[in-house]
Amino acid sequence: MNKLRYFPVVISAPSGGGKSAVKNHLIKSDRRFAFSITCTTRKPRPGEKEGRDYYFVSPEKFEALRKNGSLIEWAEVHGNLYGTPKKSVLSLLESGKIPLMTIDVKGAKSVKRIFRDAVSIFLLPPSLSVMVKRLKKRGEGERELSIRLKTAKRELKEAFGYDYLVINDKLEKASEDIAAVVKAETLKLSRNCAFVKDFASDFKKIK
Repeated sequence: MNKLRYFPVVISAPSGGGKSAVKNHLIKSDRRFAFSITCTTRKPRPGEKEGRDYYFVSPEKFEALRKNGSLIEWAEVHGNLYGTPKKSVLSLLESGKIPLMTIDVKGAKSVKRIFRDAVSIFLLPPSLSVMVKRLKKRGEGERELSIRLKTAKRELKEAFGYDYLVINDKLEKASEDIAAVVKAETLKLSRNCAFVKDFASDFKKIK
C-alpha cells in the first residue's frame, strides 16, 4: 500500500480573515491535521491557552530561540513577535500528521524556503466590509483597527505568491475547501513517484 507523505500547510490571512477559527474547525473535524504551535511575545487573549493556541514567551526568551536557530521563521506583527519552532513542525510530520500553520505572509515565505513541499493557502473574508465588521466585533479600537487595515492592504499584495485562495464566508465551507486542497495535493504524482517506481519494478517479477 502506498504510504502518503504529508507536508506542512500554511494558512495566512489578514486580521479578521478567520484563520484561527478555520484552523480550530479543521483540527476538530479532521484527524489528519494538527496545529503547529507558534510562540509569541504578545499577551494571551480571552480563551487562549498556553501550549494549545500559542507558547507565550518573554522577549528575552524569544530572542534566545531566534539566535540559536530554533525558529523556522519569525516576524514582528503589530508590535509583537511571532515565531514557529522547527521542532514543532518536524515532530508532527514524523508522527504522520499534517502540520497546520497559521502565520503571516513573511513567515509563509520562510516556511516555503525550508519545506519546499509545503502548501500555502491565502484566506480572505468575502468582502472588506465583512472583515471590518469582524474586527469591530472582536473589540478592536479605532487606532488598532486602522493599523490592522493598513497591514491587511499591504499583505494582500502577497496573496498572488500563494498556492491557493480560499474564501472564508462560511466556516464549514472554508474548512472543506482546505481539506479538498490537501486531498488533491496528496495525490499529486510528484509526491508519489516512489510508489510508481515500485509498481514498475514489480513487472520484473512477472515471468
